[in-house]
Amino acid sequence: MYASKVGKIKSRLPVVAWRECQDVTEGSKGRKAEASTAWMQLLEGYISRSHIHGLYVLFLPTMRRRMRVLWSLALICACSVLIYVSYLLAKRYHNKHFQTTIANSHAPMHQIAFPVVIICNKNRLNWSRLAEVRSRYNITPSQEPLFERILTAYDGLSFHQFKVFESLENQPLQALNHLNFTQIVSEMSWRCDEILSDCSWSTAARKCCHLFRPRRLPLGYCLAFNELEQRRNGASGIGTGLLLRLLLNADQHAPGNLESKGFILNIVESSVWFGYPIEVMPHTRTNVAVTAVYHYFDESTLSLPSSRRLCVMDYEQGSEHFHTLMGQKYMLENCQAECQQRYLLRYCNCTLDLFYPPSNYTACQAIDLPCLAAHQHLLQNFEHYGEHPYVHREDAGLMCDCLHNCKSLTLVTELRKSVLQPWLQPNASLTNGMWLNVFFKKPSMLIYKTKLIYTWVDLLVSFGGICQLCLGCSMISLLEFLFFGLLKVPRFYWQRMRQ
Repeated sequence: MYASKVGKIKSRLPVVAWRECQDVTEGSKGRKAEASTAWMQLLEGYISRSHIHGLYVLFLPTMRRRMRVLWSLALICACSVLIYVSYLLAKRYHNKHFQTTIANSHAPMHQIAFPVVIICNKNRLNWSRLAEVRSRYNITPSQEPLFERILTAYDGLSFHQFKVFESLENQPLQALNHLNFTQIVSEMSWRCDEILSDCSWSTAARKCCHLFRPRRLPLGYCLAFNELEQRRNGASGIGTGLLLRLLLNADQHAPGNLESKGFILNIVESSVWFGYPIEVMPHTRTNVAVTAVYHYFDESTLSLPSSRRLCVMDYEQGSEHFHTLMGQKYMLENCQAECQQRYLLRYCNCTLDLFYPPSNYTACQAIDLPCLAAHQHLLQNFEHYGEHPYVHREDAGLMCDCLHNCKSLTLVTELRKSVLQPWLQPNASLTNGMWLNVFFKKPSMLIYKTKLIYTWVDLLVSFGGICQLCLGCSMISLLEFLFFGLLKVPRFYWQRMRQ
C-alpha cells in the first residue's frame, strides 16, 4: 500500500512541474507585455505633449499604415532640409565675410587731432654754417673738397635720391670715415627761425619756434608741427588752422646743389612717420584743405587673425605682419619705413639713421655711401605681392608685407596755389614770397565701420528659424527632448531593472 502511494506521487510530479514552468513562462510574458505597455505609455506621454510637429501622428493607434509611411517620408524630408540648410549656415559662419558700412557721415572734426604738418627745405643745409662746422671737426685744407662734396650730396638727399652719392665713387672716403655725418647734418640743418616767420594758429599769432620742433624724416632733418601736442581745432575754412610764411634764403644754399628750389610738405596723422610729399613752389601762396576719413574694425572682427582681417591692432605684437619702427606705434607707414631699413641692411649692411628714429641697426658711414647710390634702382618703389602679371617694372621694388592699422585715419589734401609775383611789387622781397595755409575744409568727416556679416548671434537666429520652418520646434522642444532622453528613459529602465 505504501508503494502504491509513492507511485501515485511520482506520477503526479511531472504534471506539477509542467504547470509551474507554464506559470513562470506566462508570468514572464505578462511582465514583458506589462513592460511594453509601460514603455508605450511613457513614449505616448512624451509624444502627446511634444512640440515637434508631425511626430505624434506616427504613433497614433488609429493611424493607417499607408498614412504612417507618408508622414514618415514627410518628417525625413523635413529633417533632410534642416540638415542641409544648417550645413550652409555653418559654412557661411566659417567663411567670416566682412561688410563695410558708413557708421557716421557727419562726425565732428574736433574728435580728431589737427594733422601733423612737416616742412622740409629742398636744400636741407644752411651753408652759412659750413666754416663753423669745418673748424669744429678739424677738417684740414686737403680734406675740405671731399668734405664739401659729401655735404653737398646730403643737401639734396632723400630716400629715393641716393644717386646724389654717385660722385663719391672712387673717392678716399676712409679719411673722413670717423666723422658722424648724421650729427653734422643735424647741426647744419635749418632752424625754425631761419625759414619760418609770421606763424598763426587758430587765428592767433604764435611764435614759430613754439609750434615747430626738429624731426627726422626720409627727407632728412625737417620741422614738425603738432607731432606731440596733438592740438585740436573744430573750426574749418581758410585761416582757421595753421598759417605761416616760408623763407627761402636762396643765398645760403649749397652752391653745388643745382636742383630746383622750394619746400616739401608732409600732412600726416600723429604717430605716422612719413607721408606722400607735397611740393611748395617759390613765390606762391599755397592753401592746403584737409578732409578726413576714419575707418575702424568693430569688436566682432578682433577675434580673427590679422591675416583674415587684413589689418593689425597695436597690441598684436605676435602677428606675422607686426613690423614697426623702434619705439613707434604700429601704422602702415611705420611698417614701410622699417621695411626700408631692412632693405638698406640687405644691400649695404647699414641704414641711414638720418631718416629714422634711433634703433639698433648699424648706421651708414662715409665709406658706405657709394653702395647706396649703386642700389638706387632697387630702392625706388614699393611692390605688392602678386602684382607682376599686371604691373611691369624693369627693376624689383621693396616687398613689404605691411597692413593697415585696424583704426586708421586717412587725410585727403586739396591744394590751391596762386602766384604772388613779388617782382611786380616795388617794396616786396624775393626771399619772403611763400605763404602756407593748412586748414580743415569742412567741420565733419566720414567714419566707416567694418564688421562681420555673419556672427554667432546670426547663426543662432538663423538656426532657430530653420528649425521652426522644418519641424516647428524651439529651444524648449530641445530641452523637452533632452529631459526625456537623459532623465525619463534611464529612470524607466532603472526601475524595471530593480523589479
